[in-house]
Amino acid sequence: MDRSRSSRLRFFRIGVSGVVLAALVLPGCRREADRVPESTPSPSAAVAALTDRTLASIPSFAPLVKRVRPMTVNINSRFKPRLLRGAASKPHYPPGFQSTPQDEDAEDPMERFRRFFGGSPAPEEREVEGLGSGLYIGDGLVLTNNHVVAVEEPGSKGFRPMDDIKVITDQTAPDGGREYPAKVVGTDPKTEIALIRIEGEHVKALKAAVLGDSDELEVGDHVIAIGEPFGLEATVTAGIISAKERTVNPDTPYADFLQTDASINPGNSGGPLFNLKGEAVGINTAIIGGANNIGFAVPISLVKQILPQLKEKGRVDRGYLGVLLAPITQDMAEELKLESKRGALVTAVEKDGPAAQAGLEPGDVIVRVDDKPINDGAQLTRAVGQHQPGSTLKLEVVREGKKLDMQVKLAQRPDEEEVSRRMQRGRLPSGRRPRP
Repeated sequence: MDRSRSSRLRFFRIGVSGVVLAALVLPGCRREADRVPESTPSPSAAVAALTDRTLASIPSFAPLVKRVRPMTVNINSRFKPRLLRGAASKPHYPPGFQSTPQDEDAEDPMERFRRFFGGSPAPEEREVEGLGSGLYIGDGLVLTNNHVVAVEEPGSKGFRPMDDIKVITDQTAPDGGREYPAKVVGTDPKTEIALIRIEGEHVKALKAAVLGDSDELEVGDHVIAIGEPFGLEATVTAGIISAKERTVNPDTPYADFLQTDASINPGNSGGPLFNLKGEAVGINTAIIGGANNIGFAVPISLVKQILPQLKEKGRVDRGYLGVLLAPITQDMAEELKLESKRGALVTAVEKDGPAAQAGLEPGDVIVRVDDKPINDGAQLTRAVGQHQPGSTLKLEVVREGKKLDMQVKLAQRPDEEEVSRRMQRGRLPSGRRPRP
């Protein structure tokens, strides 16, 4: 569900404005005396020739849209905040009226404490409605964004599902466009992906999307986005992949976003991004506020990695290395005798953590994980997060100009509360967060 945020980057349900292509043909100018006599074609023949030349250079996405549009769904959600435990709504009085002693006696003690000594009041009960999009992947399952179907608990990093979720299929779908109740199967706030399930007698007739390989995408490849921007059903927009492996929000460190210039607008979070083969290659998730045509999608290859855990456990457990990282400057690269600035510099190692047990030390530079190059700390965080606890990784490390090979067995990544406790116990330098 979309909610306004103070940060520049905001998560939106994404829709796209159309692109109009036009060809302007200007006739050449000649003096009448210099004009060479020639046969004059009929107006109809001239128009036909112009049309053929113009349309021949403009591809049509219509056949692709007809094939993939039935797989896109709309999602309506409703949330009713709960009052905090022990809290009650404070009575409201018309102007000129005051509370009576009986009213004050009936007032909740915690509310009276907050009224006299300050503090944030308990949230009032009010309904909040949300709108988003999703991708049907078969067996009653729909992929969408976490913020479309879940809300963050006040004062916590945890999320809870919406109270009421409805999925509406497209009019071109085999069921002719129906509404289904839905329940959350699993969510992963760290990648902004959620999985929900719909039920009904017509669900089996729905056509499932094909999940492609976003790793094969190259910058410049054509893509189309489908969703419901501003409530405009089945809006289709086209663009290209503008960049890959973007880190756009500290709250989603494990999502190496695809950047696209296909127009994305509020109202279409969770909608699919398709390649020209008709394969889903991304889940549209975010935009940069105030920018034009800068949108981001979670790569479908990442979605496929976490999908089994969402189905089985409703959450995603990730591996943990237990190190602090820093970017590498040119001066650091020369001092550490590195071939380039690529790699993840280890600045601290958690005592008795997986990295320490494997022999990693501050000053080491991790340059490869499982024979795949590591360009920076963000990429190392994602590489470690792709593996479950208990997995063993092969690390290539540069220490004082020499390359070392290490094996490390990942632990369970702790939650934010546990990270805070570890910092307070001094297992890591105060105020610093372990990554990855």
